[in-house]
Amino acid sequence: MADRTTLELRVLHTDEYKMLLAKGHHPETQFVAACEAWNGGPLEGWGRVRHGWHRTIPCKNREFQYTVWPAKQGDRGAYPTTTVIDDLQYDLGEAHRG
Repeated sequence: MADRTTLELRVLHTDEYKMLLAKGHHPETQFVAACEAWNGGPLEGWGRVRHGWHRTIPCKNREFQYTVWPAKQGDRGAYPTTTVIDDLQYDLGEAHRG
């Protein structure tokens, strides 16, 4: 599961929340250390670290250069990711989403 690629954080955001994302499935301790360095301290109030898959798509409206969307392993252009979201309610709501 651990990917030895360089851990480079991307900060993605919407009006509702902020997500820290790194390409690759990284060990939680390594990822959290990078996030805390970016944050200047502990990630208090953030959700849990997740391993998933995303893909990058050029943005058509020119507001952004690209957008990053959740994907499934094997989808065209999908790559492994490690993420965390700045909202504890996101994790609590997941239980209700099934």
